[in-house]
Amino acid sequence: MSGGNCPETPRQKMIGMMYLFLTAMLALNVSGELLLAFVSLDEGFNQTRETVERKNESLYTQFKTAFETNRSKAQEEWDKAQKVQAASDSLVNHIQDIKLVLAQTVSGPEATPESYAGIDNQDVAAQVMIVEKAGARSKELKRRMTEFKDLLVSMLDPNDVKDTAYIHAYETVFNTDDVKDEEIKTWESTKFEHVPLAASMAMLSKIQGDVRNAEADVVANLMSDINKDSYKFDELLTVVKPFKTTVLEGETYKAEVYIAAYDPTVVPEIVVDGQKLKVGDGKGLLEQTKGVGEYKWTGNIKMPTPDGTGFNDYPVEGEYQVVKPSAVISPIKMNVFYEGVDNPVAISVPGVASNALKISMTNVVQKRSGANFIVRPKAGTAGRKSIVSVSAEIGGKTKFIGKQEFRIKRVPDPVPTVAGESGGKIRKNVLLAQSGVFAEMKDFDFELEYKVTRFTVSVLKGGYIVDEPSKSSKFTAQQKELIKGMSRGAKVSIEGIRAKGPSGTRDLGTITFVLD
Repeated sequence: MSGGNCPETPRQKMIGMMYLFLTAMLALNVSGELLLAFVSLDEGFNQTRETVERKNESLYTQFKTAFETNRSKAQEEWDKAQKVQAASDSLVNHIQDIKLVLAQTVSGPEATPESYAGIDNQDVAAQVMIVEKAGARSKELKRRMTEFKDLLVSMLDPNDVKDTAYIHAYETVFNTDDVKDEEIKTWESTKFEHVPLAASMAMLSKIQGDVRNAEADVVANLMSDINKDSYKFDELLTVVKPFKTTVLEGETYKAEVYIAAYDPTVVPEIVVDGQKLKVGDGKGLLEQTKGVGEYKWTGNIKMPTPDGTGFNDYPVEGEYQVVKPSAVISPIKMNVFYEGVDNPVAISVPGVASNALKISMTNVVQKRSGANFIVRPKAGTAGRKSIVSVSAEIGGKTKFIGKQEFRIKRVPDPVPTVAGESGGKIRKNVLLAQSGVFAEMKDFDFELEYKVTRFTVSVLKGGYIVDEPSKSSKFTAQQKELIKGMSRGAKVSIEGIRAKGPSGTRDLGTITFVLD
C-alpha cells in the first residue's frame, strides 16, 4: 500500500490533546466551563467526522468509476474497499446507538446525542457501559473496535515503511487494552467511570471520527493500489491500424483508430526475429527486405517495471506479403486463346494469395501450372468465346472479383519456306543446296513446330509439265535432277505442300521460285 492521508491531521491531533487535557482537569474540578468545553469538543468531533464522511462519499464515487471502467483490474481493491466501508458504517452506527442510549437514559426518550440534559452526570455512563448487563455494551464495543483495527491492518504490508506507520497508528487509536498505572484499570473504566456524561459523549464521538479517518486513509490507498503496477505516460499520439491496406472494390475498409501513449524517458528494448530495433520516442522501427512471398515475424518488447526493479515482457507478432510490382494492361482486341495449343495465363488479384483464387472458364480445359494456368480450348470451339471468371476467398467468404472475355481462334497456318524464302528469285546452286521444304510460324508468339509431310516439285520442260513428288520434307534425288536440268529464268513450283503440327495437318499451298 502506498500514498493516502496521514492517520491524523494537525487539527485532529489538537482536538485529541484538548480531550486528554480536559479529562485530566476532571480530577481537579468539574466546573461548568469545563463541562461546556467537553460539549464544544463533542460538537467539533462530530463536525470533523461529517466533513470526512462527505469526502469519503466523493472518494467512493471516484473508486466506483475506476472499478466500472476496468473491473478486472480494480476488482480486488474494490472488494476490500467495500469491506472497509461496511465495517466502518457498522462501527460508527453502533457507537451512535450507544450515545443515544446514554442520552435517553439521562434525559428521557425524547433526548438525542446532540440534545440532552445532565451533561454533568457522572454515573449514567458507568451504569450503561459497565454495570448494566455485566458490561456487555463495553465488551461489544471493544470487540468491534478490535475487529475493525484487525481488518485495517490486514490490508497493510508490514514490510512497507509507510504501511508500518499506519499499523502503529491504528493499533494506538483503536487500543482497548487495560491501562497499567499505579493499579490496573480496564479500558472501559478509564472512559466511562467517574467522568461526566459530556466527556464520555466526546470520547465516543472521537472514536467515530477516528473510524472515518482510518476508513478514508485505507480506501484512498486501495484506490491508489489499482494503478501501482501501471505505467505512467505523458505523451500521446494517434494510431490508425488498418486490417488491410489494400481493399477490393465493394469490400469494406476497416481500421482501428485510437490514441496511444508513451513515456519518452523510458526506452524499451524491442527485438524482432533476433534483431534489436532502434528505438525513438518509445517506438521501434522494423525494416526487412524479402523476396516475393508471405512472411510472419515474432518479437518481444521488454519494458522496465513501473517501480524500476525489473522488466516486463510483451510478445509481439505480425505478418506481411511481398509481391512483385506490376501493371495491369488489358489489350481489348488481343485477348485470344488459340485452339489446339496450350495457352499460358497468369491470373492474380492484388493483396490476395494465388491459392485463395477460384477460376472458372467456358469452352476450354484448364489446369494449374504453379501459380499460373494452362488453358486449352476444346476442339471445334474456334470462332467462339471463353469467359474467364475470378472469385477470391476473402475473410472467410467467397467474393466475385470480375470476368474477362477471350476469343478462341484457329492457330494461323505456318509459312512454307526454302532457304528461308517463300518464293522469288533464287540461284540454282542455292536451291540445289537445300535439304528440303520447311514450315515456319512467322510472327506468332507460341513456339509451335510444324513439319512438312509431302510436296511436289513442278516445272515446265519441253512444253510439258513435269512433276516429281516427295513424301517427306526432303528433296528427293529425282526432284534435284529435275531442277538441275532447268535453265536460268525457268520457274520451279513447289506445290501441294502439307505440314503436320500441334493443331493438326495443314495444306500450305504453293510457292514458286525463278532460277537466277
